[in-house]
Amino acid sequence: MKKFSLISLLLILGAAAVISAWADYKQAVAYYQQGRFDSAIQELKPDLDKNPDWEFGHRLLGLCYLNLQNNALAVSSLRRALELKSTAFSTYFGLGQAYFNMQKYDDCVAALNQGEKYADKEMARLHALRGSAYFRLERYDDAIKDLSSGMRLGQSGWADYSMLGISYYNLNRIDEAIPALEKALSLKSEQNAAAEFLGKAYFKKGVSALSAKQYSEALQLFVQARDYIPQDGYVYYNLAEAYLFLKKYTEAEQALNQALKLLPASPDMLVRMGLIYEFQKKWDPALDAYQEADKLSSSKETKEAIERVEQMKKR
Repeated sequence: MKKFSLISLLLILGAAAVISAWADYKQAVAYYQQGRFDSAIQELKPDLDKNPDWEFGHRLLGLCYLNLQNNALAVSSLRRALELKSTAFSTYFGLGQAYFNMQKYDDCVAALNQGEKYADKEMARLHALRGSAYFRLERYDDAIKDLSSGMRLGQSGWADYSMLGISYYNLNRIDEAIPALEKALSLKSEQNAAAEFLGKAYFKKGVSALSAKQYSEALQLFVQARDYIPQDGYVYYNLAEAYLFLKKYTEAEQALNQALKLLPASPDMLVRMGLIYEFQKKWDPALDAYQEADKLSSSKETKEAIERVEQMKKR
């Protein structure tokens, strides 16, 4: 969830101008500036009862509720300010934040779109919040555009990079996902989501390299994937494949044994294990692996492998 500081909200509130125009209400503004939002609300309510068309009063009331995390009342007050033709960006941004907090992301986007013409120097925060909403709506192209724009304007926290990287990943733009996710982890290392997707990104690149018979590159990528998602058995299975093609049989055996610990045994995995043992001339373990594979799913391949190893044992 995106959070924005009281100081940031005050900058767009324009409190000084309001004090000048509404001298009778400076106590409510003072309370707001002090973070005494309940007191500010109590100051505002009697005056709003007398003057229900006071746009600034509804705006300030809504921002007080927002800071108190009463999002429903924040929406009610800020929508009233909009009905009164508010041209303050804080009204739209506050409304967007309240909707975001309520997980009403479409409404958040609509509020920010409506207020964008008033954003002026607040465009960085608008892009960041709208990008976060798009991300949760799984509109990843739009999320990338907004998050990237926010970063160019100075909004670049770890969460922004994490969402950007995951968005790239979900669009299969792996080469762009990796640096964004690495940046996110460099800013905050304790991020399970960023680490998981970074591991998945390296894994995808590794599979592509393996398919292209670039075995050394694939090996390096699978090792990097393993560092981030060490409980993913498929990483070890493919790591074993890379080692096998590089004729590093001991390492291949170790990797495949780890895969077997993390994944249900399959005929393909057991055949691969038998082959690795066979290359090392470990006939008994190879025979056991082939026989176990044949029990799970008998095939011409496994029967030929069993016969081959039995012949080798007799020599």
